[in-house]
Parts: sequence; structure tokens; C-alpha cells
Amino acid sequence: MKTQLVLPFSEFNLNESQFDHPSRLHGVLHTYRVMAHVLRLGELTGRITEARNAFFAAYIHDMARKHDGYCTQHGTDAANLKLPLYKSLFQQNGASLNDLFIIGKATTMHSLGNELPANDPDWYTVAILKDADALDRIRLGENDLNPSYLRLSETHTFVDFAKQLYYKSVSQPGKDFISIMEIGKSLQD
Repeated sequence: MKTQLVLPFSEFNLNESQFDHPSRLHGVLHTYRVMAHVLRLGELTGRITEARNAFFAAYIHDMARKHDGYCTQHGTDAANLKLPLYKSLFQQNGASLNDLFIIGKATTMHSLGNELPANDPDWYTVAILKDADALDRIRLGENDLNPSYLRLSETHTFVDFAKQLYYKSVSQPGKDFISIMEIGKSLQD
């Protein structure tokens, strides 16, 4: 998958031991797909800084889950417990102290039902993360993604891509994030 966001993607590989509740629903492959969707939304919106922060938030967004059921607490837990573990990785890849705050805010907000006001300076970062996460709802069932909940007009343009990425990634699971990026690229070609 082509992206303007220049990061050493090999540094963002995951393993189940990083998750409090290793899971097929909210684990490594789901996180990789959300990270890939974040990158694609960054491309489509031109919001590269916001996408970078959303990418970092996507990396940790479900790590603190305790179960696979409905939960509004795991985003806050990830911001409080996982962000400190990975802040140096994020800072080495361009995150400032203010960005760390925004990453924490996006991570917290992703599991809450409420939305930031559109004039909030961090709205795009949160919207990119929430939409990227929503795009992977296909894993919960064919009709589980409700496009009316998507925030960005650009997100609506690749619902079919998200479905294809899901099906391809579960039938040919990648070993690392770059493998998922390559699957995404093959779907774009």
C-alpha cells in the first residue's frame, strides 16, 4: 500500500503478548488492518500529521482490552497503561509531547460513544482512528459496518476495500504489518 507517511513500519510489528486479552477479534490482525486503514485515510484526506498520530493510537488502541464484549473502558486503559510503554517508539518516529497527548485522547475516544465537536483541534485524528476501526467491523459480520456512523466522506469510498482486506488477511494471514500493507497494495493494483 502506498503512503506519504514515512515510518519504519517494521518497528510496528505486534505479537499477542502485547495484548492483555489476546484475541482474534481485537488482536494483532485486527490492529494491523486498522493501522492500514489509518494510512489510507491519511492519504485520502491529506491529513498526514493527524494520520501519523492516529497510526500510533491504532497501534495501542485495543491492547488493554480485558474481553471481546462491549467495552467503553479499554481505550482509557490503553491510553493510561500502554501509551507509556510505547511513547519512546512514537517519539523516535516524530511524536512531540503534544502529539502524545493527542494520541492518548484518540485512544481514549475510540471506545467511547460520544464524539468530539467538529471544531476540536484533534477531531481529525480521532475521526481517522474511529473510522479506521469501524472499517474493520466486517470481522464481526457482513452487515456490522453501518456507513452512517462513518465520520469522513473519504471513508465511504473504501468500504469495499476494507471488506477485501479483511477476507484476504484472514485467508492469507500476514506475519507482520508489512505483509498486511502488501495485501492492501495488491488490492489497489
